[in-house]
Amino acid sequence: MKQKIGLVGVGNIGKFYAKTLLDAGYQLTVFDVDKEKVEYAVRLGAQAAVNAADLAGKSQVIILSLPGSNAVEDVMEGKDGILSSLVEGQVVIDTGTSRPETDIKYEKICAEKGAGFIDAPLTWRKPGQIIMVGGNYDTYKKVEEILECISYKIKHVGPVGSGQVLKLINQAYLAAMWAVEAEVVELAGKQGVDPHLLKDFLEFDINDALFGDDFESGGQLALHYKDLGYLMDMAHESGAYIPICSFVHEIFKTTKQYGDPDWFQPGIITYWRRLNQLIED
Repeated sequence: MKQKIGLVGVGNIGKFYAKTLLDAGYQLTVFDVDKEKVEYAVRLGAQAAVNAADLAGKSQVIILSLPGSNAVEDVMEGKDGILSSLVEGQVVIDTGTSRPETDIKYEKICAEKGAGFIDAPLTWRKPGQIIMVGGNYDTYKKVEEILECISYKIKHVGPVGSGQVLKLINQAYLAAMWAVEAEVVELAGKQGVDPHLLKDFLEFDINDALFGDDFESGGQLALHYKDLGYLMDMAHESGAYIPICSFVHEIFKTTKQYGDPDWFQPGIITYWRRLNQLIED
């Protein structure tokens, strides 16, 4: 018999989870502070919970699809939080990007209640979603079937927090690539060369948004900036030198402040556009 699942957070990724899990025949209960998002999932066939504690009481496996450590802490420990009704045998899965130490903390607290906690952040590739899992291996195996349902590739990478570490390194790479692509697109235009040649002729895999002005999306730029902040803290704690990522972090920060935090990552190209405009003026 399929396990009963609770989903906290029905944003962009949570909506994907809800539809995929319901289509696979799982019984799903959802909670989100945004009632419209809950209604979306209910229309698909999910049940609505009054709060996170209520959701935990109706679920065997609880999936967190939240924007970061602060949200995870609120849902776990806040008023009517998950920990207030968590019981032995349940498993909590943090699929968002959180600080590694956040998930290490909650694995310990959940273990004291006889429950499991793993980190399973995601990243997207063209074939679909990749999930990197950190935590007790036996706990992972209990929910492996569920994670396989919502991903095309999954791997247990180590103890709790390891998934988040790998995700932050993933975010470092992707942010740096966005910055390089934005810079060369603007460089080409500044030299009087059609920037589209970089993609159409040289076959670089450059996002089309970098050639235009439409950066509207679901706030990925702000979330990526948040992730880079976690990365900076992690590197500082370990003593790792990341000068390139530090500069890219500043580019994301500047864009978030002088652009629009609801943009997605190609919006950072406006950083170079502003610099070039200053030179021209």
